[in-house]
Amino acid sequence: MSGRRLLFHRDFRQYTGGHGKVWDYFNHALALGWDARVYLTADSRRDVSNPWMAMPQRIEPQWQPTQADALFLGGQDWDAVPAGTEDHVPVVNLIQGVRHADPALPLHGYLARKAVRICVGQPVADAILATGRTCGPVQVIPAALELPRDIAHAAAKTRDVLIAAHKNPQLGRALAERLRARGVDVELMLDWMPRPDYLRALAQARVAVMLPLPAEGFFLPGLEAMALGCAVVMPDAIGNRQYAIDRDNCLMPAADPDAIAQAVAELLDDVALRTRLVSAAAQVVARHGPAAERAALAAVLAEIDA
Repeated sequence: MSGRRLLFHRDFRQYTGGHGKVWDYFNHALALGWDARVYLTADSRRDVSNPWMAMPQRIEPQWQPTQADALFLGGQDWDAVPAGTEDHVPVVNLIQGVRHADPALPLHGYLARKAVRICVGQPVADAILATGRTCGPVQVIPAALELPRDIAHAAAKTRDVLIAAHKNPQLGRALAERLRARGVDVELMLDWMPRPDYLRALAQARVAVMLPLPAEGFFLPGLEAMALGCAVVMPDAIGNRQYAIDRDNCLMPAADPDAIAQAVAELLDDVALRTRLVSAAAQVVARHGPAAERAALAAVLAEIDA
């Protein structure tokens, strides 16, 4: 297996959690002895926000999928793969959201193309299998979390509340207005920023309010907040049910500014509750380390390499 070429394809316009998870798998492949390579589209950003820029020697100047031993695709990467390529070059397809099951989206059409599909959570697998269109095996590998070593869990908690509203800015603004009216110290995040800066800001919050879309495949940001010692307030998002339990390791109010504001107020007022949720969340985080994710990928790659 050593030296076998696993080719990735990325259209990197800005850092997202989706790119971050593909980057994790890229590093897993390298650690497993594969010659992982990536092609970046012409429109991709090539600055410090793009993690692949730290490995320029692994960036391919041309997209040549038929020259690879295997392909690793996510999202709309399929558009760059000529029809029938998968009959000769094995494809590992990472699926991170339930949107692939929506027949109105292009993502749905890719399900009929042959691949080994890795789903970041059981709800994702259930959604795509229910379509009856998947061609090839479907496997669940729960999303793992690996934070940069310099982001300390024990960072000083210098802010009451951080609201991560990148995906739902309208709700974030309404919530921030209500909390500030109560005199709460709030940092409202509406724009994407470099991940290390975002994580450092998150680590400084006593309470983190995460605002996912209603249907997420996993929603790793909620787990990141738990890993950084925040008491987490987070509405249900389907995928986050795999690690979030209301009033056990977080609070999960309705996606309504008044309901979320009340949950935040409860945590700020009740130190014992906040401490209990943070402690329980730390145990959940410990079960989502990268080792299991890497071992599961090793099994997938060994199967296609047989």
